[in-house]
Amino acid sequence: MPPVSSSPQQPTAQAHPLGPANRLTLRADACLTHRFVRIECRRCADACPTRALSVTTDGPHLSAGCVDCGRCAVACPTEALAVPGFEAPATTGTVLAIDCWQVSPSDSPPGAWRVPCLGGLSAAALLERLAESPETDLILLDRGFCDACPADGAATAGPHPAKAVLAEVQSLLQNIGIAPERWPRHLERPLPIRRMNRDGGTPRMEVRLSRRAFFTGRAPAPETRPDTTPETTTGHSRRRLLAALERLASPGTALPTQLFPRLTAGADCADHRLCASACPSGALQGVQDTEARGLRFAPDDCLACGVCVQLCPEQALTLNIPETEPETGPAPREPRWISRHTRRLCPECDAEHTTDAPVCPACQRDQELGREVWRTLFGTAA
Repeated sequence: MPPVSSSPQQPTAQAHPLGPANRLTLRADACLTHRFVRIECRRCADACPTRALSVTTDGPHLSAGCVDCGRCAVACPTEALAVPGFEAPATTGTVLAIDCWQVSPSDSPPGAWRVPCLGGLSAAALLERLAESPETDLILLDRGFCDACPADGAATAGPHPAKAVLAEVQSLLQNIGIAPERWPRHLERPLPIRRMNRDGGTPRMEVRLSRRAFFTGRAPAPETRPDTTPETTTGHSRRRLLAALERLASPGTALPTQLFPRLTAGADCADHRLCASACPSGALQGVQDTEARGLRFAPDDCLACGVCVQLCPEQALTLNIPETEPETGPAPREPRWISRHTRRLCPECDAEHTTDAPVCPACQRDQELGREVWRTLFGTAA
């Protein structure tokens, strides 16, 4: 008999802006620190180049200085944060240049993919675009504006903000056998600093205005990214990334092992299922069949956020990321049981339980209480 899931459906609340003058939005139901008091996650704040984003026990907070660069959204493991403006245009050309909004449209190549900041591009976005047009060269243009850009001016001088995502994408493509000449790449094409558009981070210049908007001075609201709509669940970006790699890989080619975390449950697992109910992507689920109850883990859906490990009362779960370990052969991807507890009926109350004892935990407590009362009254064991 196939196992039956007992995990609740994931919440899909609407995203709301984090600041009145910014386009950054938060979907609170997907934010780990907002949902769970015990969880500490600062990935978004650590990625913010202007230090405008901070995280408290009730989630992210935005102060002055946010430039809507999107780097916090890329760092967020559960896609709780999003910034519109990173949607790729359709193209039939052999080259797709990617430029930031600090570059004036007249200085960008025709048909360029213009984004708020190259540092806000995700691996999923680049791989998806490459999978749609495998023969198109993706070129991330470096105009030499980063040192003067507000998105980097407050940060310590370092590599170009897109270097990290490029390295990730190139590593994944190398692992599936894609030749280097087809990899997205960084290209220095500097412009005079006087040509930098100091208002390039505003959406008005990137949105086509209607006649009414032109005369009234009101720009339409920017479109919301597809993965922030109420119907979308956490894990959409990961599914896009895996789907793009499968389209790019040759038939029979295994995807890189570092994409598939490994979760194991130790003997201390008591089948509380708090971990499964908290899993933001549904990778961990409570399941049962006619003989046993337990946990089932699906590596394809795992975001490696670690919330299950942190919330387990017995600390029985261990999460391993294969990239930190030597791996040979394809990664295990099929959903599998990681814990199994035999289902029993308590002879005292007929309640189902999964402990090794003949009676359920509630009846065990009642029996122990009875023995303690007997010892108190009569000084001997019952």
